Amino acid sequence: MANSMHNVVIGRRQILRELKKDNIVQIQIATDAETQYITSLIEVAKEYGVPYKLSGTMGDISAKYGIQVPSGAVGVLKA
Repeated sequence: MANSMHNVVIGRRQILRELKKDNIVQIQIATDAETQYITSLIEVAKEYGVPYKLSGTMGDISAKYGIQVPSGAVGVLKA
């Protein structure tokens, strides 16, 4: 589900779906997400050659992108 206001997809499953379509330019991962979640997203980002950054909390990411629930990661879509 793309957030059209910010051109992002939310969560690991949607990020993976868009990575397979070569449609992600960057992944932002919350620093307070579960370690396994962070590790799996970093591995996938490296596999697809997509830059990632660990920054902000799940609450910060949700507020920044207008998401109603805390989110561990967002994928920024190509324009």
